[in-house]
Amino acid sequence: MKVLELISSKRVRWQCVDGAKEWIGTELSFELSEKDGKTVLLFAQRGWKEQVEFMHYCSTKWATYLLGLKNFCEGGKGTPYPDDVDIG
Repeated sequence: MKVLELISSKRVRWQCVDGAKEWIGTELSFELSEKDGKTVLLFAQRGWKEQVEFMHYCSTKWATYLLGLKNFCEGGKGTPYPDDVDIG
């Protein structure tokens, strides 16, 4: 990943420069904000060349990873790989 933007406690944007061919050129962003005393995380992976099955798989996997991160932040126990949800 190449860091395109980094604003501490607010936003990070990456561009995929190597890895799975479908990912190369995509842009990933993590945006943090606060609402009603809680942290809100907005995530996106944009710039897919085609809407292939792998894109949908990755979208679901990102959801499981982010839910694991939420559990870790709130309760101290996450579900990182290889203990994440198997959607295969």
